[in-house]
Parts: sequence; C-alpha cells; structure tokens
Amino acid sequence: MKFSNNIERRFAGRHKKSISLIKFNDKKIIDIGCSIGWFEKIIGGSAKKIVAIDLCVEDIKIASENIKLKNVEFKKGSVLELTKLVNEKFDIAVMFEVIEHIPKNTEIKALKEINSVLNKSSILLLSTPCKNLSRFFDPAYYIGHRHYSKEQLEYILIKSGFKVNEMYARGEHHEMGYMFLFYIFKWIFYMEVPFKKWFDRKRDFEYLGKKGFVNWFVIAEKQ
Repeated sequence: MKFSNNIERRFAGRHKKSISLIKFNDKKIIDIGCSIGWFEKIIGGSAKKIVAIDLCVEDIKIASENIKLKNVEFKKGSVLELTKLVNEKFDIAVMFEVIEHIPKNTEIKALKEINSVLNKSSILLLSTPCKNLSRFFDPAYYIGHRHYSKEQLEYILIKSGFKVNEMYARGEHHEMGYMFLFYIFKWIFYMEVPFKKWFDRKRDFEYLGKKGFVNWFVIAEKQ
C-alpha cells in the first residue's frame, strides 16, 4: 500500500495516549509542532481556541486546507521565537514528539518560551522518546533523533519554570518494531509498513495500557 500522510492513516496509539492525558474542553491551547494537524482535527471542536505552530510550510499548508475551524489558527514559526508569534496567554501547551527535533541544547530556551505564553498554573503536555535500549531500534537515532532519560527531562523542565506532575513511559516491542520498519518503508519504498492494521492494534494496546518503555508522556505545570 502506498504511504499516505492522511490524518486517519497516521493516527495511532501514541496520538490516542497523548489526547487522553487531560481534558481540553473550553481551553485555550497552543500546539507546538502541529505537523499536518492531527491534534486540531480531533480536539478542535471542543477547545475554546487553538493556535497551532510548525516550521514546515508544507505541513501548515496541508493542515490549513484540511481543517477549517473558526477557533483554530495555523502559524508558521519556531518555538524558539514563540513570544514574537503570539501575544496572548494559553491554558494548555502541547508539544508531542517535538522537543527531540529542535536544535540541540535549545530545549530550555524553547520551554522558557512556552512558559512565557502560559497563564499561571497552566499545563504543558509533552511526549518524546525514552533514552534506553529502544533507541537503537529507531533508525532516526543514528542521524541525530534525540532520546531523553527521565532525569534529563526533569532537569530541563525544572530549569524552564515547570513542575513535573506526572511522567511515565508507554509503548513496547510492537511500537519498536513498527517504527524500525516505518522509516525503511516510508523513505526507501514510499509504502506503508506491511500488516499495518495488525501493528496498529498492538500499538494501541501498548500505549493505552499501564506500562511501557518507548515514549515518555509528561504532564507539567507552570510555576
């Protein structure tokens, strides 16, 4: 099957777990690294307002064309210059699978920028890969895709003015296997991973279960 960036095709266990972290109803949300807008498509109708930001012009174009909601605004820009992009405060910031992609050693600067556009006691929801043996099954790891230990994440969050309320890992062997195949089939063959539906069912179970070791999920509060 040919690879597709269709939101329904890409929506999987990791996204479902991300959305389950907190209630978004009637909140002002800033989405850092919105990609093609999967979060906006799922959450958009229930939020008070969403400002979604990404550096990729093509992703912003796709998201803007596919998601036309009055309460959702897409902007091209960097988290490192967030205060130049927005001049309002938010109740929730989401940063799913993004922090590992920003320039190395800019994590604290990025999180401070996010902190500055949040109301007092607002929440940051963050997900990122775990730093353990699972990283060796991530082909992108070998070209700079970062993974973080619990101690690293706690440190950069505290230094950025956040208190960590919850942090736990989810995703197991099926997620590891799928992601290893994903990069090969997407970038070499431009095809979906074989048996994708089977993998998706297994990944859902791993992410919505009560243990794991592949991805961190963090709920942090602005101090």
